[in-house]
Amino acid sequence: MMAAVDWRRVPWALTRLRRAAGLQVLLARLRIGTRLAVMMLLAILVAGLLAAAGIRGLAASKESLRVVHEDRMTPVRTLSEIAQLMLANQLSLQRALAPAAGKSGAAALDPVSARAAALQIERSARTIDQLWAQYLSVPRADAELALAQRFAEHRTRYLDEALAPAVAALRALDYQDTRRLAEGARVLYEQAYPELQHLVRLQFEFADAAYRAGVQRYDYTRWLALAALLASMVVLSWLGLLLIRSIVEPLREVIAVCGRIADGQLNATIAVRGSDEISSVFRALRSMQTRLRKSEQAIYKLAYYDPLTELPNRTLLRERMQQAVESDPRAGHGALLLVDLDHFKTINDTLGHEEGDKHLRQIARRLTVAVADQGLVARLGGDEFVVLAQQLNADEVQAHAQARALAERVLTALATPTQLAGRLMHTSASLGVCLFRPGASTTKELLKRADTAMYQAKSVGRNGYRFFDPVLQSQLEARAALETALHGAIEARQLALHYQVQVNALGQPVGVEALLRWRHPLHGQVPPAQFIPIAEASDLILTLGDWVLQQACAQLQAWAGQPHTRGLTISVNVSARQLAQPGFVDQVHGALAGTGARPELLVLELTESAMLQDIADTVRKMQALRCLGVRFALDDFGTGYSCLSQLQRLPLYQLKIDRSFIQDMGARASNAVIVQTIVGMARTLGLHIVAEGVETEAQRGVLARLKCPAFQGYLFGMPQSAEALETWLRDQCPASEASSLLQSEPDDVQIFERQT
Repeated sequence: MMAAVDWRRVPWALTRLRRAAGLQVLLARLRIGTRLAVMMLLAILVAGLLAAAGIRGLAASKESLRVVHEDRMTPVRTLSEIAQLMLANQLSLQRALAPAAGKSGAAALDPVSARAAALQIERSARTIDQLWAQYLSVPRADAELALAQRFAEHRTRYLDEALAPAVAALRALDYQDTRRLAEGARVLYEQAYPELQHLVRLQFEFADAAYRAGVQRYDYTRWLALAALLASMVVLSWLGLLLIRSIVEPLREVIAVCGRIADGQLNATIAVRGSDEISSVFRALRSMQTRLRKSEQAIYKLAYYDPLTELPNRTLLRERMQQAVESDPRAGHGALLLVDLDHFKTINDTLGHEEGDKHLRQIARRLTVAVADQGLVARLGGDEFVVLAQQLNADEVQAHAQARALAERVLTALATPTQLAGRLMHTSASLGVCLFRPGASTTKELLKRADTAMYQAKSVGRNGYRFFDPVLQSQLEARAALETALHGAIEARQLALHYQVQVNALGQPVGVEALLRWRHPLHGQVPPAQFIPIAEASDLILTLGDWVLQQACAQLQAWAGQPHTRGLTISVNVSARQLAQPGFVDQVHGALAGTGARPELLVLELTESAMLQDIADTVRKMQALRCLGVRFALDDFGTGYSCLSQLQRLPLYQLKIDRSFIQDMGARASNAVIVQTIVGMARTLGLHIVAEGVETEAQRGVLARLKCPAFQGYLFGMPQSAEALETWLRDQCPASEASSLLQSEPDDVQIFERQT
């Protein structure tokens, strides 16, 4: 880019000349368009003069080139073609004589070659005549004309005395005569050729003279144009400097005014001089400055304050938070309180958004009064507010107490009933509190921590506050990491089924329960109590449930050919979401059909909460699967809300007594009574009973006295892989005993098949 003109360095003489001419005063009275038009006219005039001089020089140069090309180079080309044709005639004669020269005996011409040569020579002779006539058609100088006459004499002899008789001899196929005439033609050609070369050289001499004359005219025109150009440049530069100054100096003043306005200096005086366009700009700037002065506060308010509550908005909050985290660490602690209104959506849904907005304005006023000058109250968005408290005590314990007192004041202020639409509404909020030291974290991290604490307050019942707990944050992050890893656990072959044996009153195995296990390469063995709730909170439970069902059915088919395992049942837990799927029956049927497993050996364990979500749909699906032979167990019986009327509707095969009753039987007599009642009720309903969580001989003894027919727990075996279970079964009982045992049900259990 060109550097700006520094008017302080303009030569003093030029400045004096400008002032003497009085042009500055004249330019100041003219509008910018008029000034530019005058400059353009001058430039056009100078350009026209230079163009005329250039055109004249170009015309002279063009004439010189035309003379060189048309008057000299064209004759050169014509004479060169004549020389080539004469040489071509000699070659044609030689080609016609060549075949006969190599033969022994009497030489004779080849008819075809001779006639072809005769035709070629005749065409060349005619062409030579035409070219020579074309050359002579243009007037020539005396010296050139004398050379042309001498060449014409040689050309005539060449054509008449040599070529014409040679053509006749060729047509007559006379070898000797043709040979003689060809030799004569060669001699005449050699005599004419030097004259032709003299003519060509003469043309080049004329061309050189014409070129030199053109160069001289070009040099004269060039110097003339250069002198005119320099003179015009001086004049136009001088006028241009005047014009630039008349425009640039006012524009610099405009830029300075705009800079002051941009810097917020809206009270500076703007002077208006003259009546040109720049003066109009000054007047417009003065008017704009007045309007900006009035609008500055409104713009600031729109940019940094919430229009509904008139509290600082997210932008101003982040700026203040950034200032807080970048302040001096010795200034003390700060606290961030994230306030989220409880059940605010209910107000919008029942009373309308206008009443909801009114309620938000009331909340904003209460927060402002409660916080007072202890911190900044801002609206984060929706029904979320933020309180930023600074300059708390440097001691963490005292700062914690100050933040707690502030949170309690906020809760107390929000708990006051509110009049909305003629109704008295009670309001509560959940608060997340995060203490921080300047320089210890970022604004994003502070909001994230306060948000985590706020959701913890909501999870424990709302209408309260919780301080950020790093342990809770790490737990949430670990849960998220586990959920991500669980998505690919099946494809990575990290999941496996372990089986815990179920035994009868004699300690003989009658079935197993399939338990899902997950071994992660980084997290190690992940407990089911840790990853199953994660799966149930998302659609992962559907994928895992289908995989477990497929694996269990495949294991039933694999055990069908072994005497120790062919009669074992496999119990598979089914989640509420899995049971609620429209295609659950087809899913179970597909797993059985695809693996070939016996349906009567598959026991699906349902919880009371899963069955009672939609009892009619549950009964329909259970009956459809019961017709296939699949049996159902009610898991964790006694901990839910089942009643006898519901149990009678369900086609159950088995009740599983929850482990909580078994573990406390020795300490609480009421648990033994509950277990005895469940066993008696199951016998009355014709249901099989399994007691879960049996870990000691004392528990087994009590259950045996209560005539519980089947048990499951660590006392009889830990959950283990299919291979380990098969080995354990072979060691526990011989093949003949296992075969007879697995072909019949226990004597003390009568299976009651109800009509479905």
